[in-house]
Amino acid sequence: MGKLSREQSPEKVQARHRGWLSGLAGDQRGSVAIWVGFSLLVFMGCAGIGIDTARGYLVKARLSQALDAAALAGAKSLLADTRDADINMFFNANFQAAGLGAVIDGPHIFANTDTNTVRVAATATIDTTLMSVLGFTTMTVAAEATAVRAINGLDLVVSIDMSGSMCMPCSKIQAAQLAAKTLVETLYNDPNPKKVTIGPTTYSLLNIGLVPWAAKVNVRTNNIINAAAYNPAATVAHTVPEFTNPVTGLPQTVLYSTNISEVLLLSNPPAGWTGGVYARYMPDGNQSNDADLTLGYPTVGGKQWFAYEPIPPLEGEPIAGNWNSTDGGTVSGTVWTDKRRHCHGAYWNDNKADPNHPLSVSNKPSYWLTANPNYGNTASTSDPDECTPTSIKGILPLQDSDNKQVVLDTIANLYTGTSLPSNAYTNGPQGLFWGYEVLMPGAPFNQAKVSVPFKRVQAIVFLTDGQMTGMNGDAYRGVYGPGNGAGTTTLHGTLSNGASNNLNNKLLQLAASIKGANPEQGIKIYVVQYEESDPNLKTLLKQVATEPNAPYYFYAPGATELQNAFKQIAASLSVLRLSQ
Repeated sequence: MGKLSREQSPEKVQARHRGWLSGLAGDQRGSVAIWVGFSLLVFMGCAGIGIDTARGYLVKARLSQALDAAALAGAKSLLADTRDADINMFFNANFQAAGLGAVIDGPHIFANTDTNTVRVAATATIDTTLMSVLGFTTMTVAAEATAVRAINGLDLVVSIDMSGSMCMPCSKIQAAQLAAKTLVETLYNDPNPKKVTIGPTTYSLLNIGLVPWAAKVNVRTNNIINAAAYNPAATVAHTVPEFTNPVTGLPQTVLYSTNISEVLLLSNPPAGWTGGVYARYMPDGNQSNDADLTLGYPTVGGKQWFAYEPIPPLEGEPIAGNWNSTDGGTVSGTVWTDKRRHCHGAYWNDNKADPNHPLSVSNKPSYWLTANPNYGNTASTSDPDECTPTSIKGILPLQDSDNKQVVLDTIANLYTGTSLPSNAYTNGPQGLFWGYEVLMPGAPFNQAKVSVPFKRVQAIVFLTDGQMTGMNGDAYRGVYGPGNGAGTTTLHGTLSNGASNNLNNKLLQLAASIKGANPEQGIKIYVVQYEESDPNLKTLLKQVATEPNAPYYFYAPGATELQNAFKQIAASLSVLRLSQ
């Protein structure tokens, strides 16, 4: 537009401009270029959205993959000091920011040890390409990942031989106590979680029990928990549907529970009962009816084993002192006055042809006096023909992770300076059986959960220092005879697997059942052969163990080797609980 002259009137100027504008409106020259310019901006923006969005998706995908790897690494090392370093290492290894031109904020780590979870989050910012023409110069994508630490529980029973040889010298049982303590403390101190809450339920991930044993097992609840003495007046009779007592063969409608044990009994124990029970085995030649290797309260064959038969003290326990004219006197021409008292079981053995060999000896002197009045009647207080005693230490059922000190106190209380009875013999099948009973869900010990929403390792640590030995008053009523021969006798037919019916083969049969009890992984059996180097015992115990070598089988000739064996067992159990 030209400069205005002074001579032109405003009216002429306005008229001139109106004409110019009118001509411009009708002139279409150059409009296409304008629309093309606007269209190019739109096309470039759309192309930029496609290109930069694809770049964003690629960055987000790689970011998500890197966070997934980092979260899994963090979950595995949730309780370790290296957790955050592991997360960053896995993230950086899986996301190369420089190659994508991204600026990373993170990973930010959110760990929760109560729920066993690790959440990691991060953002990645990249410069845009063609989208910048629309004013968008950067793009930020975000991702996160959560991983739950694999939860592996452990139920463990330590089964310790308390036979007399474990106190020859007593430093042996002391070494066993120390080794068991090391095992327990290692498991409590490892980095694995001890509890987990899933939904409304809190689960203990570490549960430990203890079974002391010798010729028979004391089924009382260990006196660390239940210090009360047996009180006959506190025994409760439970009315049940009628069944046939497998020992007496008579109909019965009651079972009994005492103030010191969770185990149901077939009869009301007399005063002085020490907690011993017979194995559910009848020496009648019909093993299909026996439940000595069967858990719970089953019906086996034709026998209804709804409880255990308590061992009356006079029948199966050593008896101190001598008979006097009142309680001994003269029976069948034999004078018992002033002769040493013996348990009733010392006067009969497994000679079924002997008419004076009852399946259940009553507390009447006439039974044992007429059987063999001179059997085992010597002046020695350590007469080997006397009955073998029930251990004074009872069973510790599975204790959850809050009761670490109870477990340690129980171990410390196994031996407190009093020598173990020299005539407390070694009945391995009973030690392993009651360890199995404590470990598994169901009566008589109901501490183990029937099922858990996580992987659970179940294990028994079985420690023994001797060969399988029978004796009067043991859990099998002495029917296998006295001495080590009870482990290898061939006098009682065969077991269901065709092996000779003896204590060694019963131990093997039971071990096979235990290892095959869990179809997924089996129950682990760790065996420690302590000091006794007999090669036949070694062959036997290697077959009992899950595997015939470390960490499942150890020969420990002394205290140092015993301690090392338990350390390796603890390490093995800890590894089994690690996330896989």
